[in-house]
Amino acid sequence: METPRPMQSPAPEPEEKPRSLYLRRFLERLPKSGPEIPWRPIRRVLLLFLLILGAVALWRATQRGFQSIGPGFVGVSANRFTGSLEELPPGTHFRPAALYQIHPVRVSDQLLTDDELTVTTKEGVNARLTVQARWAIDRKGLLSKWAALPAQPAHELVAPVLFAAFRTIAPRYEVMKLISEKREELAAIAGAAARERLGENGIVLKEVLIGDLVLPPEFEKGRLAMVDEVQHTERLDVTLKRKAKEIEETRLTAEAQKARQIQEAEASAEQHVIAARAEADAMKHVLALKQKQIEQKKLEAEAERQSIVQRAQAAAEASRIQSQADAERRKAMADAEAYATRVTSQAQFEGLEREAKLVSANPLLVPKTFADRLSDRVQVILTPSIGGEAFTGEIFKRVVNGQTAVEPPADPQPSTAVAARRKP
Repeated sequence: METPRPMQSPAPEPEEKPRSLYLRRFLERLPKSGPEIPWRPIRRVLLLFLLILGAVALWRATQRGFQSIGPGFVGVSANRFTGSLEELPPGTHFRPAALYQIHPVRVSDQLLTDDELTVTTKEGVNARLTVQARWAIDRKGLLSKWAALPAQPAHELVAPVLFAAFRTIAPRYEVMKLISEKREELAAIAGAAARERLGENGIVLKEVLIGDLVLPPEFEKGRLAMVDEVQHTERLDVTLKRKAKEIEETRLTAEAQKARQIQEAEASAEQHVIAARAEADAMKHVLALKQKQIEQKKLEAEAERQSIVQRAQAAAEASRIQSQADAERRKAMADAEAYATRVTSQAQFEGLEREAKLVSANPLLVPKTFADRLSDRVQVILTPSIGGEAFTGEIFKRVVNGQTAVEPPADPQPSTAVAARRKP
């Protein structure tokens, strides 16, 4: 069992700085259910929290200070204290809202479309025009004239000035001229007048066009009736001109046909004359050609006769040569046959003479021949009939005399006695 250790007294804390009155009251109001919370950790946490809040506030203020200007716009920066103006190009600029006020101004081209106005022409006709314009704010004098620009320049400045220019210039033109050919001229003159006035206010007017031109219904009906009458008159003129051209075309066609017939008759007569002349000239050549053909046929007949004679002579000569060749061939065949008979007879005689000598020299050849002609199932064996001593002495005598031991026969025949045995 462990002995209880004596409790140590807590170390004296360093002397704290004097607390603020607000924090002291806040801490006194908190319920005290345990030992007192040390003041130093709370102060560190509060200080860290205040630093974070300050950083966030500074970051948000910095973010608000960066202001961006899109493409096609120019920023006019007005100092809140001095009132000075500064032009800012497109991009992001650091201008705190507390010190500067940024006004984006569009300097790219803008369109004024489908704006209608009523003008009075030279005849006093009220016509409605649809005007289209392309304009832009002049960037060069923007700072000097920015204060005089309205909030909506298109409807508060450009449109009134342009409409006033059209109403001033339109009474110089007749309505029919405007409809047909003077519309672009009116737009150019009115645009030049409005361009000069708008340039004084810092606006550049680049292009002006007139779209639709609408006339009053009564005038439009009269104009259409007049247009129909004019078109009817023009159609009559066109019809008369077409009829006159058809009559002229018929006349020219008849004259052309007549001239063509005359030319064809003259050409036909000339062709007949030329044909007659050509036929007369051809007859001369034909007669000469016929004479040449007759002579050529005579020559061909003579050549044919000579060729027949030559072929007959060649055939006779060939037959004679063939006959001589056949006679010589038969004679050669008879000589060859006689020679073959003589040679064969001589060969047979020599063979008989040789066999006679062979039989006389080898008496055993007869029995061998007889044995050879026996049945193929009988085998003949020839054995020598000379005694052993006599046969051996005969061999010694031949060897001493320088002859072969056995005289070889003309045909390789065995020189032994005959013995027969049945084949299996």
